[in-house]
Amino acid sequence: MKILIVRLSSLGDILHLFPAISDLRRHFPDAEIHWLVEPAFAEMVGWHSAVNKVITVPLRSHKKNWWRLPRLLRGLKQQLKAEKYDLVLDAQGLLKSALLARLAGVDIYGFHADSARESLAAKFYRQTARVAPGLHVIEKNRQLVAQLFGADVRQAADFGLDEFRQKQVATGLPGGLENVAGQRRIVLLHGTTWNSKYWPESSWLELVGLLAEQGWNCLLPWGNEDERRRAQRLQLAGGTNAQVLPGLTLTELMSVLLQAQAFVSVESGIGHLATVLNIPGIMLHGPTDPGYSGILDKSCQHISSGLDCSPCFKRDCPRLESKAGVPPCQQEISVQRVFQQCLALMESTAQKTLSTKDTKDTKNGW
Repeated sequence: MKILIVRLSSLGDILHLFPAISDLRRHFPDAEIHWLVEPAFAEMVGWHSAVNKVITVPLRSHKKNWWRLPRLLRGLKQQLKAEKYDLVLDAQGLLKSALLARLAGVDIYGFHADSARESLAAKFYRQTARVAPGLHVIEKNRQLVAQLFGADVRQAADFGLDEFRQKQVATGLPGGLENVAGQRRIVLLHGTTWNSKYWPESSWLELVGLLAEQGWNCLLPWGNEDERRRAQRLQLAGGTNAQVLPGLTLTELMSVLLQAQAFVSVESGIGHLATVLNIPGIMLHGPTDPGYSGILDKSCQHISSGLDCSPCFKRDCPRLESKAGVPPCQQEISVQRVFQQCLALMESTAQKTLSTKDTKDTKNGW
């Protein structure tokens, strides 16, 4: 059997689909699984041990060059039909993803109109699954493959990243970052695509200062020019105990995180990735709910604001007149609360590390 998965973006949404793909692989152990995705996320999709091939479609880059879109789609149609898929699973549930899935020329499976993000998409599906509302997004995806294919989803979620994690741990820090080896490192993931998810820069500055005073080396990654400039400003608060990282690939950033002792993140795809890789961390939820999108049962601790208006799941805070303002839910998450949680997390991590070392020493007769 040959299956095409359609899930174009974004990083967090793709990660939330990973356990369902693992379920699909267990149900069809001999299947060849391909994935259609935006180029920006192809690197991560390729990490999943069940994915045999990644096919990219640069829809986002064609928004400004829309007149080139017909040529792109003709080429994609030819490529997908040549693969001779048995079926396509549209796990995104949008009209655009359903239209792309149709290019393969075979039956499409997906969410029922009541469960799809855009109900019109379901008109293109041969078979659909109606998933109960209110489920965690990971469980929603797993129920999709359970209902459509009869996959067994009773065991714990498997993100298919064990091989990737082992490889990156063995690889160590990327070249040029050897100067942070051997130090106490905490990665601060301050970037996000939603205006409502930004924790105030003033809060990040204060947190960097407090962590630096405790002797922690604050590593500051960035993904675009705005984030790079913010990282440079945050570095000033930590002095020699803060470092702006060079431009890194997603794989290189995961290597840095795996060599760190902890991370602090706004609710973001990279933060979820770090959580899945079982790196101790803290995630800040303003407009979102860890019970819906958080990666639970891992080393990450989740902090929510507790305000009545949260979670609203809005990209822009509806209580602000300007996007430049700070959402009340983010203001409610105090620096001291995050800092104290950091200290407790680091102490717990240190104790676990010491306990593990003592166990190994005892086994070796030391």
